[in-house]
Amino acid sequence: MWFFLKRRRAPITGKITNDLRHSLTSPLKKFLKNKLPRAESITDNRFLRVLSPWIAHPRLWHLHRRAVALGIAIGLITGLIPGPIQMLLAALIAIPLRANIPAAVFATLYTNPLTFVPLYLLAYQIGSLVTGHDGPVVLPPDIAFSVSGLWNAIPALFHWFVSLGDTLLIGLAIQASLTALCGYIATLVVWRIVVTRRWRGRHSKPSLPPAHS
Repeated sequence: MWFFLKRRRAPITGKITNDLRHSLTSPLKKFLKNKLPRAESITDNRFLRVLSPWIAHPRLWHLHRRAVALGIAIGLITGLIPGPIQMLLAALIAIPLRANIPAAVFATLYTNPLTFVPLYLLAYQIGSLVTGHDGPVVLPPDIAFSVSGLWNAIPALFHWFVSLGDTLLIGLAIQASLTALCGYIATLVVWRIVVTRRWRGRHSKPSLPPAHS
């Protein structure tokens, strides 16, 4: 009889736990929904439209902490890839890994015309430190910050990437791995802190005395 009663109580406890977990994480999920790209903006993207049949799975949009953290890590890696295919690659990698697609796409935006060259120079320095390469640093070409200037600078930037050789590739691999690891851990830590503070806030509120009739 005791074992039967124990088995009967388990679903109730699980339901309470799930309800409590939902109440603790709902503000964080609401914040992320407002900040991350919406489904329409991703499926209507000309580079991502081809993936529409595969990115409709609800799990790829579910705001679970590990799925979001994995999406951030994927986006931080693919964001270092030059060219306009960063978001496409982030979504392609997120699909088989069941990572959060909006987080993966959003995380690629940390690279832009202003940050791309400094990040590659940093990767080159990391590669030089690892390989022991002590040659002079090849400076990037001058870029005019306009649409036509950026478009015309693409061939020069490509030749600059090639001139940095294996030292750059090794540095990029290390930089991407460390950045993705830090992004993954930071997302889990921040998620944990937010939920823990909300939990403590709920339990720190004084309970109201029972009403007397």
